[in-house]
Formats: sequence, structure tokens, C-alpha cells
Amino acid sequence: MRAESEPDEDDVSGEISAEDQLPILLARVADRPNDPAAWFDLGLTYKRLRKWKPSIDANLRAIEISSAVEDPAWWNLGIAATAIRDWDLARRAWQGYGLEIDGGTGEVRCNYGSAPVRLPAPNAEVVWGDRLDPARVIIRSIPLPSSGYRWGDIVLHDGVPNGERDIAGIVYPVFDVLERWSPSEIPTLSVHARCSSDEDARALVELFEAKQFGAEDWTTNVRQLCKSCSEGLPSGHDHPILRGTFNREFGLASPMGLAKDLLSEWQHESPKTRAYDPPTFA
Repeated sequence: MRAESEPDEDDVSGEISAEDQLPILLARVADRPNDPAAWFDLGLTYKRLRKWKPSIDANLRAIEISSAVEDPAWWNLGIAATAIRDWDLARRAWQGYGLEIDGGTGEVRCNYGSAPVRLPAPNAEVVWGDRLDPARVIIRSIPLPSSGYRWGDIVLHDGVPNGERDIAGIVYPVFDVLERWSPSEIPTLSVHARCSSDEDARALVELFEAKQFGAEDWTTNVRQLCKSCSEGLPSGHDHPILRGTFNREFGLASPMGLAKDLLSEWQHESPKTRAYDPPTFA
């Protein structure tokens, strides 16, 4: 299940921006050079600004003068090291935090299962993917075109959950995306299809997935959430999902030629219950 967040118009955080915080924190570490909390806050602010090398330096200093177990500075160090592809440092950071990461060399790869991530504002769309390591997800949903993201993008995400999603009784934390770490080369396509049943829609999705590409029923699988539900567990308010709709829009992630072939195959399997318009680039 996916959800696109719609922030409340009245929401005003009142927080100081990272840009405004930076000179304050630089002055603090200059005044208190042996305060690990000051260095941690500086590294955190550099992370928010996507200034990865200064974030690494500040977190390393925080770790150097702190003796805390599972110091969160290790985690932010792991994110920053992953951002710049310093795999030796990333591996050291995850192990320093207490995670079981292999002691090899090269890119860190783990099987951390599925996870939902929130794409950057203004859409703040929540999509699903596979966790490659503690800080990266490869997107397996098909984001709406307005998001600017694609199926197959690898994204760098924050370590603190910002909301939850409950799927079949299993609660998954939602992580905010920091930036696109590696772009996908697979285009996003859109197609309007007529499906006499949910089985017809599932057959279309399964046909694309069997070819190691993606398809998603945007009509019945995307809903708008208020900010409080998107950043919590969507259960307190009524945000209905359309079901049983005959005319549907599907997002597709595949080369155009293959999409046309698969759609033709899909229709040919049940021509009386299935039809579609020519796919377009979304």
C-alpha cells in the first residue's frame, strides 16, 4: 500500500532552519570543543544540509570524545559515509553502532527487508522499497510523476522513523528520504486500462513483474493522507481507497516497446474483459 501525504495548510513548525542553526553551532563547538553533544548537533545540522564531508568530521569528533554505547553519532556517520560512498568508513560506523555488518570491503549490502520511505516535499509521497543497508532503499513502488522519482531509484534515507505503516499486522517504520543516491534508467509510463475485475488488474501487474519490471494500479492503490496520518499510523481518520473501479490508471516501469508488447499480451489473454489506451511517458 502506498500513500501520498498532503500537509495541513495550517502547519507551521516554528523551527529554526538548518542554515540559521549552523553559525550558532559553529560558535558552540568553538566555545566547548570537548562537548560531544555540541559536535553531534553540528554533524546533524550538516546532515540536514547534505554537507557530507563536514558532517563526517563533526560526527567523528563527537565519537572521539564520547563513551556512550550505541552513540547516534555513529549512525549519522554511517549515513554521511554512505552518501559519499566511503564504504570502509560506512562499515566502521555501522559496526560501531552495534550492527552486524560483514567485515569485507567494497559496497555495504544487507538484506533488511521491505520498508516505506517518504519522498521529499512538496509531494511527500510514501513509497515502498527494499532496504539495501541501514541507510539505502531501492524503490519498488512506482512513484507518481510529480514526485520526480522513479521505480529503481536508490535513495539515501534518514535513520529516525517519521510515521508507521501497518501491513497485515506488521508495523513498518517510515523513513524520510534525504536524497537520490543512484538514479534509475527505467522510465515511468502511464496507461489507462479497462478491467472488469480486480483479477484483471492483478494479471497486468504480475505480467510486468514476471519480466523484472514494475506495474502499479494508481487508481486503487494510492490515497491522499493528511499530515498527521502520514507521519503517524494511518488509522485515526477516514482516507478511503477506491475499489472495484472499471477504468483505471496504471503506472508502468519498463521500456516503452516492452510495455506495448506486455499490454497486448495482457489484453489477448482475455479480450472481452480487458482493454487499454496506448501507453504514454508520464
